[in-house]
Amino acid sequence: MSQKREKIAILTGAGGGIGEAIALRLDALEYKLVLCDIQKPNLERLAEKLKIKPDLYLFDLTNPKQVEENAELIKAKYQTIDVLVNNAGYTKEGPFLRADRSEINRHLEINLLSALRLVHCIAPKMIEQKFGSIVCIVSIGGITALADSALYSSAKFGLRGFLTAFHEELKNSGVKVSGIYPAAVDTPMLLHEAMHGGSVLNWLNAVQSPDAVAKAVLRGIKTGRMEIYVPYGEGLLARVSAVFPWLVGFLSPVLLWLGEKGRRKWLRSKGIDPITFVPLSK
Repeated sequence: MSQKREKIAILTGAGGGIGEAIALRLDALEYKLVLCDIQKPNLERLAEKLKIKPDLYLFDLTNPKQVEENAELIKAKYQTIDVLVNNAGYTKEGPFLRADRSEINRHLEINLLSALRLVHCIAPKMIEQKFGSIVCIVSIGGITALADSALYSSAKFGLRGFLTAFHEELKNSGVKVSGIYPAAVDTPMLLHEAMHGGSVLNWLNAVQSPDAVAKAVLRGIKTGRMEIYVPYGEGLLARVSAVFPWLVGFLSPVLLWLGEKGRRKWLRSKGIDPITFVPLSK
């Protein structure tokens, strides 16, 4: 009797909230996970929640040499690789001219270049085996650019452009390529933005759960759909604003008012005063 083939899925940014949700969903589908992050304690905590023991890889996505060396190690270790999920992301909002060069490099390496390096290494193996799925978490910020997010949007716009072209290049290879475009997601990063001057436009609509993004990833793996929006309506609005970018500036006063209202409501739902940022008394 032939042994069942082990399914392998690589996941970057596995130690974060969205990464954990994706890992749990893939684990439930009996994938052997290759978890990548810079924080060992986060990976170890996640590993304890999984049914199938994962392999852990610790490296810094801002270091091209570490990314390429670990990608080669991973590629060599497994006979086949079924899934690559580039999930890691980073943002530090603020005026572009106040950012130093290290911040410019950090945004580009984590949000764009590390993903390209991993795809460049792993995709040839998938093409050779004639199957596989590549999924990248992009962002609505890769379709619509907002003030004080120039670095983040420049990287995410680049990732969207890459995926659009690469999807076309691999369309007859048996390898699926998909981008996931979430709006605001309930993660520690969003909480930090809410309390440290992040764009209030994040709260124009309901904040999404990490699991909603994870479900979209599974859809991307299965279908290879080029773009999947979370939620769909947010993606529709973003694409309209991408065609007519002046609309964002024109409607800015109203959008900012609505977004600030949403931010305050969301912080209160977390038990945090939206003005002082201290816990609300019960």
